[in-house]
Amino acid sequence: MKKILITAGPTREYFDTVRFITNSSTGAQASALADGFLKRHCAVRVISGPVSIKYPPRCEVLKVVGVREMFQRVRENIEWADFAVFAAAPCDLTPERVAKKKLKKKMDAMPGLVLSPDIAASLNNLKISPPSAGFDLEDELDMDEALYKMRRKNFDIIIQNTLPAMGSSRTTGYIVSENEAVLFSDISKKSLAEILCEKICRIIN
Repeated sequence: MKKILITAGPTREYFDTVRFITNSSTGAQASALADGFLKRHCAVRVISGPVSIKYPPRCEVLKVVGVREMFQRVRENIEWADFAVFAAAPCDLTPERVAKKKLKKKMDAMPGLVLSPDIAASLNNLKISPPSAGFDLEDELDMDEALYKMRRKNFDIIIQNTLPAMGSSRTTGYIVSENEAVLFSDISKKSLAEILCEKICRIIN
């Protein structure tokens, strides 16, 4: 039985006890992928940020909150997997400090921001890392950017889609590898998941 590791959802980067930075990722694409791999008799482990969506009952779900926690969980589980799909949308920026109580409504009380660790780029360079796929969200489709990110992050496959996909049930974009680029247009995330699961299972079987 092949083992698939999937990251999912957003992260929350707290800057005080109640407020945080996040994004509108829902985990829907990751859930559809998990379902597709389970139908193909794979073992599926999902590392998910905070979402309201329910993942398929037969997959193992490890819940995290922040990007550093997600990084650590993926690092702990990457060697388990035969293939990793980086479908999460972790925040690119993190507050440089977290206040121990609710901050007052003053601009000078707001913390600065620092770059978050790049989970996929960091872990895909480890010798223990399996083949992987990742997602690239852009304002407009840009093949050069997709190829650049695929190579920089050492992905075997990259899926580039546009901003309307986040929070939506439908998506448009490219599936890109070194040998081909396939356009998909206004399809459901479930349909995209089926295409990706078939492609990935051919790689690992």
